[in-house]
Amino acid sequence: MTPADRRAQDFKTIHGLARLLGLNDEAYRDMLNDRYHVRSSKELNPQQRFQLIKELREKVHGNVQKFNDLVERKKHLATPRQLRAIEAMWAQVSRASTAQDRSKALNAFCKRLTGVEVITWICKDDAKIIIKAIQAMGAKSPEQFKQQTKNK
Repeated sequence: MTPADRRAQDFKTIHGLARLLGLNDEAYRDMLNDRYHVRSSKELNPQQRFQLIKELREKVHGNVQKFNDLVERKKHLATPRQLRAIEAMWAQVSRASTAQDRSKALNAFCKRLTGVEVITWICKDDAKIIIKAIQAMGAKSPEQFKQQTKNK
């Protein structure tokens, strides 16, 4: 693989991982600016591209694994997949600046809608209610997000 081919492959990987994480263009460019003081991945050197890909892969892997410890729970409770979808959708509409604040706000939102204080304790029906409510706030549904990523 030539250096130009490697560079093109790095850009595809970086942008694909950013899409998987749900980063919009503004958030993506802010991240690049905060970490590397650049506004485009084209301004990164090979070591920086490698580091960025590594960090993004770790985040994607962490998101996929999140809530997997809840797989063996009672069948009426929300699945790990539903919980990950709720968190991803909440991140689209939440105004909280940190992950901890977003989590607190999501639990408060969950309590207002369902009476359940912690998102991981909800049942499947409550998960559907929360997903519909977050969609009404402007978040993309998991199906819309999948369709969007397939079309890109």
